[in-house]
Amino acid sequence: MEHIQTLFYTYGYFFVFLFLFCGLIGIPAAEESFLLFVGVTLSQISGTDYQLSLTLCILMAVLGSSSGMVSAYLIGYYIGEPFMMRYGKYIGLTPKRWKIAQERFQRHTVLAIIAGYFIPGIRQINPYLAGLSRARFASYLPAAVLGALIWSSLFLMLGYFMGNQIHRFLGLGLFHFILVGVVLFIGFIIITIIQFRKKK
Repeated sequence: MEHIQTLFYTYGYFFVFLFLFCGLIGIPAAEESFLLFVGVTLSQISGTDYQLSLTLCILMAVLGSSSGMVSAYLIGYYIGEPFMMRYGKYIGLTPKRWKIAQERFQRHTVLAIIAGYFIPGIRQINPYLAGLSRARFASYLPAAVLGALIWSSLFLMLGYFMGNQIHRFLGLGLFHFILVGVVLFIGFIIITIIQFRKKK
């Protein structure tokens, strides 16, 4: 994470664009974690000499994600299914994922594109599938941009507005985690006993 932080500090908005572009075309990357990290970082550097705008980060995230989606769509559209089935494993396109994504995509194209942003793996497959299915670009592009806006804004703002709380959480000691674990365990036992008695 320190390496990611250094790149973010060095290249700023361009790094946000590039990271999400690569993630959306299928290069392995933890996009949600990255967006949360950017949001938290922005909240921590607020008021310092190093200034980055949350609004511009959202804009670059949307542009990067949308560009990745469009590039993957064009690859799927022009290269076709045989190539994707042969080399799809390198972007996580297993036969099982392919079948699931194809069924969902054919039933609800626009919804599948937007909702797909929130499902790792499916997020990378959907644009290729849209191209392979010859989905209308005039419908695909607005859905891709809208999905990118909702998805990236949600995680960036979550990280930004919860930054201080997350920072405090990360600062908790071992005792606090043990205490939380004990409370959760006791709660689990109580719920299990209640459900067992109901079945009787």
